[in-house]
Amino acid sequence: MKSFTILSMIAAAALAVAAGSASAQTLTAEIPMAFSAGGRLMTPGNYDFNVETNSVGHPVLTVRNRATSRQALLFPFHGSDAPTAWRDEGSPKITLECLDGNCTLRTVWNGKDDYQYQLPAHRLRPEQKERLAVVTIGLTRTD
Repeated sequence: MKSFTILSMIAAAALAVAAGSASAQTLTAEIPMAFSAGGRLMTPGNYDFNVETNSVGHPVLTVRNRATSRQALLFPFHGSDAPTAWRDEGSPKITLECLDGNCTLRTVWNGKDDYQYQLPAHRLRPEQKERLAVVTIGLTRTD
C-alpha cells in the first residue's frame, strides 16, 4: 500500500508538470563540476533549466543534462530578491553552494523577475558556514 501511495504522488507531480501553463522558460549553462539537485547527483556538463508554473501556480524546475538526459525535478519557492548587481546586468544566473567539495544547486534567477527561485538546503553549523563557497554561473536563454 505504501508503494502505491508513493507512485500516486509521483504521478500527481508529473501530471502537475504536464498541466503547466505557457509560462515556461528554458535556460542553459555549462556546469564544470558535479553537483546535487533535488538529492540527485549530476555530473559536470551542459544543462537545461526549465522553469514552469503548474496548474495551481507553483513553480516546477526541471534540471536536465543535455548529453545524458539525466534529470531532476525540483519544487523551488520564491526566495529573496536577486542581488542588485544581477538585476542591473539582467543576465540569468544560478548559484551552487559548495562545502568540502560537495556542491548543491541553491538558486535560479531567470534574469528578469525581482525574486530568485530558491531550493531547500541543510542548515549549516557556524564552522561549516566559514568553509562554504558560493559559485555563481551565468545562464543563457534558449527559448
